[in-house]
Amino acid sequence: MNGTPLLILHGWGSNSGRWQRVTDLLRKQEIEALVLDLPGFGIVSSPKRPWTRDDYINWIFQKAKERNWEKFNLLGHSFGGGLSVKIAVAFPEKVEKLILCAPAIIRRKRLKTYLFYQLAHIGKKIFSFSGLKKLEPYAQRLIYKLAGSRDYYVADGVMKETMKKLGDENLEDLLAKIKAPTLIIWGKKDDVLPLRDAQELKEKIEGAELKIISEVKHSPHREAPEELAEIISQFVK
Repeated sequence: MNGTPLLILHGWGSNSGRWQRVTDLLRKQEIEALVLDLPGFGIVSSPKRPWTRDDYINWIFQKAKERNWEKFNLLGHSFGGGLSVKIAVAFPEKVEKLILCAPAIIRRKRLKTYLFYQLAHIGKKIFSFSGLKKLEPYAQRLIYKLAGSRDYYVADGVMKETMKKLGDENLEDLLAKIKAPTLIIWGKKDDVLPLRDAQELKEKIEGAELKIISEVKHSPHREAPEELAEIISQFVK
């Protein structure tokens, strides 16, 4: 393989296997691409305590060190996008180029989220009665689904607390500090993070490029791997 390697950080609830098609296509173009199963996902066990983004970043750099990577291109999808932003700002000498694929960065107060917390609070009181206790798991599943919080529902105890820690951190202030050439990729029909977030990121990151993939939702690596691989290849070469 020639050139700078590409490190890919997957989204919450995902794993390296879901990026296999993309990495195979990139390797055919002589691009060394590595997707790590982050702790708590894929074949890697959950951490023993709730982690912060800094904990994840320390773990990631240990893996890069094991491969003797002094510098690399960095791609982050969704949750991995937030990690990538922190890495690019904290270690600009390590990141040659940055790709943000529908990153979870822009924080918005949504009515659905507010209702989720209100329902969860009320539901906890209602299902405290012994006769209704057995119905609680079914009600929880419905509430989380309606609120778009399935990731939280299926997470184990440590990962639930990890999600809370991650949610407390504001990454938007870091965007203006990114120095690496940056490409933003978004699915036109993303139903998890709105397309308007892509334009906001482009405005906040100096010199950033934006590529929108039509007919794609939140997972271009699974919905349009060939098109995504081509976009990545053109940017990093």
